[in-house]
Amino acid sequence: MPQELLIDVRSPLEFSTGPLVSDIAPTVNIEYTQIDLLAEIYAQQNITVAKDDHITLYCRSGRRSDIAKRSLEELGYGNVRDIGGFEEARRVLDKETVARQLDSIAGEDSDVVKKGAGETEAKSDGKEGARQKSLDKLLAGLKECDE
Repeated sequence: MPQELLIDVRSPLEFSTGPLVSDIAPTVNIEYTQIDLLAEIYAQQNITVAKDDHITLYCRSGRRSDIAKRSLEELGYGNVRDIGGFEEARRVLDKETVARQLDSIAGEDSDVVKKGAGETEAKSDGKEGARQKSLDKLLAGLKECDE
């Protein structure tokens, strides 16, 4: 199963001001001029990178991440995406995180219990109120991302 990699291709100095954070993977800094060393850099962390892994790139404005994306594709990496500059990348990652959380909540809420004679009722664990509150917060955050 392909793994997810999140790479900030800004300079180490820029990266030191703070990377973006996502639930897909820890952010690794590989300057765009060094992107061809991706496998070696991850190997230093005891992570083996495969050509079919899902690689997400971003930088400050989107120019360097585009260059890095093309370089990785030339090296045979098939699932590379450039989510652009820092602010756009933040919005993309935030939206995707919210979507995964909503999917997770929806999956929990879809649990049902058989009552008999074909009837079902929602399984209750006493957390419906907390789930609804969390869902409302997630939806509000998603709306903010769209604005």
